[in-house]
Amino acid sequence: MGTNIETFIESTRRVATPADLKKLFLNAVADQGYENAVFARTNNRRLVSVPWSVFPPGYLDTYRAEGWDRIDPVVQKVHSIRGPFKWCETCPTGGFTRQQKSFFESCRELGVHSGITIPIRGAGQEVDLISLSLRVRGDAPSDGMAHIYMVSLQYWLTHCELTDRREEKPVQLTSQEVECLRWCKEGKTNWEIGEILKISEKTVEFHLSNGMRKLGAGNRITAVIMAIKSGIIPL
Repeated sequence: MGTNIETFIESTRRVATPADLKKLFLNAVADQGYENAVFARTNNRRLVSVPWSVFPPGYLDTYRAEGWDRIDPVVQKVHSIRGPFKWCETCPTGGFTRQQKSFFESCRELGVHSGITIPIRGAGQEVDLISLSLRVRGDAPSDGMAHIYMVSLQYWLTHCELTDRREEKPVQLTSQEVECLRWCKEGKTNWEIGEILKISEKTVEFHLSNGMRKLGAGNRITAVIMAIKSGIIPL
């Protein structure tokens, strides 16, 4: 992980309120070129709530009034994918429906163009999402996707901590699970970690899977960030 994400993680440790955290997050994503942002919660492929959003005037009101979450490909896709995705990747094999094409055109007219979404799984059918988008026509940047992903996950974890949505429980990892996560933080592959620790690639995969399970993380990036927050591995 680069210096930027480390600086962001360190900064989130100093915020005292969800409002301060939101401001910190919005500044971070603005640096990547995104002017629109929303933090929403979904259940069973429908929006449940929108804790906050930054959109052009009238967009969110229109979205709610029209019930666009019923046809929004992004809301549908967050329930079937774990990693971040660009909105253009939500197109099914047969193409978008007429309703969906009209939806996207209306979004563009209201100042919401290409974007990316980061799904974060909760309990049962609940999936939180963070979506970032452009206010002018153009493609969402492909560069920096991993950085945006990590910033968004860190935002979500800290938000949950500040709002007491998550109950923090001490996690006990074995020394090898910690070592594998530590080298994962440095960007090493399973094979490279195996060479460093003198264990097989399969054993590395086993330790990382166990660490992810104990931390309640859906992937290794989330596991690394959660391990850093918990003080299990150093920043």
